Amino acid sequence: MTTSSRPDPRRLGVPKEVVEQAARDLRNARGSLAAFVEELSQAEATAGVAGTDEAWIAASHHRHRTGRRRLLSWSAFTASLTISHALDHVVAIERTLTGEPVSIWPTVSLSRVVQEGTIRICHSRQAQVSPEDRCVRRAAAILASAQAHLTAAREFDARVVPEAEKAWQRAERTVTGAGLTIDRDSKDRPVRAVLRTHKAPLALNLTDVAKARTTHIPSWYRLSSGAAHSSMWLIQQAVGFDDEGNPSLYADSETVSAAVLAVLGAFEDLTETFGTYHGHAGTAQAVATVQRRTKVVVERQKHWRERATHDAEGLFS
Repeated sequence: MTTSSRPDPRRLGVPKEVVEQAARDLRNARGSLAAFVEELSQAEATAGVAGTDEAWIAASHHRHRTGRRRLLSWSAFTASLTISHALDHVVAIERTLTGEPVSIWPTVSLSRVVQEGTIRICHSRQAQVSPEDRCVRRAAAILASAQAHLTAAREFDARVVPEAEKAWQRAERTVTGAGLTIDRDSKDRPVRAVLRTHKAPLALNLTDVAKARTTHIPSWYRLSSGAAHSSMWLIQQAVGFDDEGNPSLYADSETVSAAVLAVLGAFEDLTETFGTYHGHAGTAQAVATVQRRTKVVVERQKHWRERATHDAEGLFS
């Protein structure tokens, strides 16, 4: 546990400056991303990779164009919701860092929501793959969403099952109307969307996808996942005791920095992927801004790590 002349009032072993700086970093990054996304909403549909997808749909067989445009529209709609959802969670992290009384570990769990949402919507806009691959990824996403809706309805209340079944049928019609097929397993459960040789699984392995996206460092995702699932391998390393001998979850500045870096990594992925997809001229500059913020957090954490080492040496000397 670190000590400080200005201790955190929550007695979690984290100097108050750490949480204040982290909240400010996230607030500034959130504002920049929101402004960038707003600019993208005004971009020409024929620019960048988005233009390539539009041209591919226009060149498709006339029977498949409507379905493929519906997949594209659904993907755009869900991306908008996902980004709003992620930004709401970043606001929650900021409040967690600055509120009283509050713990710090929830910031790590909240950062996972930002990461996972980003990974999903960026996966279907990857510029390095073909229009066919992006199409099957969009199809797999809409099927996975409808399938999850149906599963939840069956477990929740029989009265909502008909609505969920209709949602699945609409998704299935959209996908097959786009010229794709749906592979099923031996139990007749849908498992992947297929367009000729192009395939995408409905059950997206986020860990594997995150490893392939350079801004999502695997250790950050693993940490946030461990916190979200109350994994004992992680939680037991954060247990301390208060003055009365009661167990309590403690944290250090590394915990706060990990949550901030996870969010900034997701923001960089969003900025670069969506900027490239829509052909935004300011993408490189916007990405560089996120990278500068990330570097500042990393350098600052080095300072706090050195300070913690110094404090520990003084404590045990």
